[in-house]
Parts: sequence; C-alpha cells; structure tokens
Amino acid sequence: MCGIAGIVGLEKNKGELLISQMTDSMVHRGPDGGGVFVEEGIALGHRRLSIIDLSAASFQPFTDNSGRYVIVFNGEIYNYQVIRSQLDYQWQTNSDTETLLAAYIAWGSNCLQHLSGMFAFAIYDKFNSELFIARDRLGVKPLYYSLQNSVLTFASEIRTLLKSNQLEAQIDYNALKLYLRFGYVSTPFTLLKDIKQIAPGESCIFKDGKFKIQSYWSLLKENVGLNNSTHNEIVNQTYELLSQSIKDRMVADVPVGAYLSGGIDSSAVVALMSELSDAPVHAFSIVFDEKEFDESEYSNLIAEMYGCEHTKLLLKPQDLIQHLPEYFKSMDHPTPDGINTFMVSKMVAKTGVKVVLSGSGGDELFAG
Repeated sequence: MCGIAGIVGLEKNKGELLISQMTDSMVHRGPDGGGVFVEEGIALGHRRLSIIDLSAASFQPFTDNSGRYVIVFNGEIYNYQVIRSQLDYQWQTNSDTETLLAAYIAWGSNCLQHLSGMFAFAIYDKFNSELFIARDRLGVKPLYYSLQNSVLTFASEIRTLLKSNQLEAQIDYNALKLYLRFGYVSTPFTLLKDIKQIAPGESCIFKDGKFKIQSYWSLLKENVGLNNSTHNEIVNQTYELLSQSIKDRMVADVPVGAYLSGGIDSSAVVALMSELSDAPVHAFSIVFDEKEFDESEYSNLIAEMYGCEHTKLLLKPQDLIQHLPEYFKSMDHPTPDGINTFMVSKMVAKTGVKVVLSGSGGDELFAG
C-alpha cells in the first residue's frame, strides 16, 4: 500500500523531527521499510510495501542520477516497462518508482498523460525549489493536504497530517452533513476544516508559498470512442479492456490474490485472472452463518469452476464487535462498508499475499 508525507516551508531542524513523526504514524501502510529526505525548507517521508523490485535500491525517498530530483510515491504504474523503453535514462533499479521519476524529468507534468496506474506522488526539484504533486485519474490512492501560513503539508492519511503539528483537528460540520446524508465526503473536502483532498485527475505545484492546482484528466471529457459501435463490438472491447486491466495488475514480484464475493464483478476478476495465470488463483471470501446474508453458495461455485485456492473467513457477530475498536482506530476517512474490507484484509495479511484484486467500482462502472 505504501504511504507518503511531506512538509514544505519549515526550517530544516523542525522538518526533520516532524517528518519522522509523520512517517512513523504510517508504519501499517508500509511495513517493509521507510525513509526521509530533509533539506532546508523541504522534508519528505515514505513507508514502503514492496511489490515491484524488492531490493533496497528501490527504497524511498528516491533520488535521480543527477541528484536534482527526489520522489516519494504510493501506488503502481502498470505500464512502467513500456515507459522505460521510451526513455533515454541510466537506470539504477527495475522499479516503477524510478521509471515515474525519469518520465517526469523527460516530460514534466505531461508525464501524467503517459501513465496507466494508481498513484499519489510528489517530486521535488532542488534546482527550482519546486514541488510537483499528482493523484491518479480516479483517485484510487488517497492524498490529503493542508496549507497554513505558507507551509504545505501533505500525506496519504489524515492522521499523518495531524502529526505535523501544523494544524488542529476541528470538525467541518458542513462536510459532516454530507457524510451523514451520502455516506462519504466528496473531494476536495474532508471531515476536518483545514484539511483538503487533491481531487482525482489533479496535479499541483507548490513554489514560493503559492499552491496551484490544475486538472489533467476528467471522465466527462474522456472520449471512449464507442458512439458508433455495435453491441457485439462494445462487448468484445469491454472484454479486451478488462482482460488487459487484470493482466496489468497481476504484474508483481509478490503473490497476487483476489477478493471473491460470488457477485458478477469479483467473479469476472477471478475468471480473467484464471485465464491469465498458470497457477491457481488465491481467492478470499467472507461467509456468514446467517443464510440471508451468506453468499458462499456463489463464491464456492466460482472458486470450484476456476480451480481457485479458496480461503474463507467465517465472520460472526461477536468477531465483528470484538474488532470494532481496532477498526475505528484504523479508519482514516470513514466509509460505511469499510468494515468488510478491513476484516477480509486482516485474513489475507496472515497468508502472505500482499496484492489482492477486487471488483470494487464495478457497480459504478456498469450501473449495477
């Protein structure tokens, strides 16, 4: 999962202490390592969950060959190998982190148009004393920020921002109304007054105390090119896109599994993973004793059909109640259905599988 953090605009001695506090608050996001970069006026921190290039050479913050640029990055660039082939760069690692940094050095902010992936990252240009920040097109990776008295703090989690000691936790009651009505708070707002979200498809530049936000992508402006397509053409293209999407997300140097509820979305993911993998797919499901809630009939059917290595978590009411304090402590920006993901993720973590695909977003994409 990884986690990033940064403070821009503080003296070096203050920044060094605070960035360590911030990254220490995200150890759960990156148990495989962490690091900080500190110079006068800038402090960057990172916690790492190793997925691609597990070597220490890929630890972050990562600096380019010239020593001019430093990056902290949370996410995965699925087409990083294609991008590498397009760049004239002396590579130090086989990581998508270095590929992303090299792409920015070559193309500037236009590098975002080349990226296929989920990401939140920040790149500091020492020469120009300029920070570039970006979030992926659909906001899969979180990115929060606060600007107080010309000091910018940013992080993957709200609690991490609070560790910067640059702001107080004060509820934004207008945002709270939105949450109680819709079950979430839309960007750029959060439940706290002085903390905002970088919106999906946005990038930002911070220089000389000024923060400039711009949109580089919008779903409403995206031309999918299906206006004159037949039904069969749309079905075939959807299959090809889904298959390529799953293939891209299975690129990892660690085991990859899947959440399986037995619904159409997760079942489609498992089916495509099975087509693309020579080994049985690791599938994980939550089951219930209460038949009116239990969907194991369907998840078992799909797991058997595709020869999955199927692990099931029996979730009882007392188990849920027992884990609620830990769940609330772990929540950063709450969602109503987060408890399900939390429980099944605890189970998966014990198996050693670090990457898990899911059908999340399928309802929104296909009007389910």
